[in-house]
Amino acid sequence: MNDHTSSCTSPLTLMFCFLAGGAAGAGVALLMAPQSGRATRDLMRRNVNQATGSARDLKDQLVRRGQGLRDEARHRMDDAVSALAGDGAGLPG
Repeated sequence: MNDHTSSCTSPLTLMFCFLAGGAAGAGVALLMAPQSGRATRDLMRRNVNQATGSARDLKDQLVRRGQGLRDEARHRMDDAVSALAGDGAGLPG
């Protein structure tokens, strides 16, 4: 596999594709439903609002995780800099 192939199957890409496919399927199902136009539009509006809320929640989770990883990397880098500066805090022996 090349780098392009592996990046196309990242968990975030797969999650986005899954959600997009689900939204498209729900839209088609609603358009084919034996309901009045107004009831179908109301149902679609509710589903879009739910999907929007879910996407926002997912974005917030990803941002929090990214911030945590950034903080951890910063901490590790500070430890490495301290060790290289010669205070011996992170060096064995």
